[in-house]
Amino acid sequence: MNDTRTTGLMTSILDRVLGRGRHAVTVPPMDGALQPNNMLDRAARVAQVVQPDNLVRLGGKLLFSSGPDMYAVDVESGPVASEGRLDGDVCAMASMPDSRAVAISAHGRVHSIGDPSAIRIEAVCALRSVRCPTAMTAVDDRTVVVTDGSSRHRPDQWRADLLRGESSGSVWRLDIGTGEATKVASGLAYPAGAAIHRDGSLVVSEAWAHRLVKIGANGTRTVLLDDLPGYPSRMSPAEDGGHWLCLFAPRSQLVEFVLREREYRERMMAEIEERYWVAPALSSGRDFREPMQGGAIKSMGMLKPWAPTRSYGLVCKLDADFQPQWSAHSRADGRRHGVTSTVELDGRLYACSQGGDEIVALPV
Repeated sequence: MNDTRTTGLMTSILDRVLGRGRHAVTVPPMDGALQPNNMLDRAARVAQVVQPDNLVRLGGKLLFSSGPDMYAVDVESGPVASEGRLDGDVCAMASMPDSRAVAISAHGRVHSIGDPSAIRIEAVCALRSVRCPTAMTAVDDRTVVVTDGSSRHRPDQWRADLLRGESSGSVWRLDIGTGEATKVASGLAYPAGAAIHRDGSLVVSEAWAHRLVKIGANGTRTVLLDDLPGYPSRMSPAEDGGHWLCLFAPRSQLVEFVLREREYRERMMAEIEERYWVAPALSSGRDFREPMQGGAIKSMGMLKPWAPTRSYGLVCKLDADFQPQWSAHSRADGRRHGVTSTVELDGRLYACSQGGDEIVALPV
């Protein structure tokens, strides 16, 4: 046993010196089912709202949030209507099988949202055990699964969680009738999305580990999809039995390098404003003080579509086994970055672009 630990320690030290294994700064290319395109930039605009998020289906409407405010849009008629305000920023929402929706605020309060014709919002319970709610998915009419990204950081501190190398996330099963919460898994690297596998197991996206993990009833974990070129987050069901996966930002060699330089990271986080950190972002290219500038990004004043970028727009179609089939992109020179939630409805995919302040729709 001691020989095994010694060998593992020596391998880790050697990998760090040589920059290989988990200490490598390389990132996988976007190829195959993830080959870049301009589908998100060509998609039709449905609504323009500041940082839309948490898109879910409520009857024949689409319900979404912007900060603490709730909005609904009728996909047939088009106008966006304000539907109320929660006690804090909306962190996660889920559609329930009984035609309701459930939302959780940054304060941990869970709200039931019902009656699509005249939307009513009411608080039902508080989830005090969750500090950083990131996503929610329904199990049945009474139960939801909530992902808690970090036990240390708030939802708006996700960059700090990445740069500090945290793996303190957890997954909870919540009875929204009684408010009883049961921990399903812990020690996860920022779980940011959840879905139900066709065998009844839970599938969770670990953003900082760049993978999808299936969690069995006995707690066993099986990696379904690994080494993704971006940070995976929320998942939503597709009408053909598969799923849609959002990757809210791309990985880059620069960020991977900074993640391995502890002293640099600590000074950067202590001395520089967060929006200028060398870290992923939901939008970029709007300020000359951003860390990625120069000839590698622009040529003759034009942003290169293939340039390294802090932000990107990416939605991936997964099959029933959570394997990628195809994807829709907004590249470095695009404007619809930071896609964080999707809904498929009547043969169209609706996506929230936080970085582009838009909700867009494209045919499936």
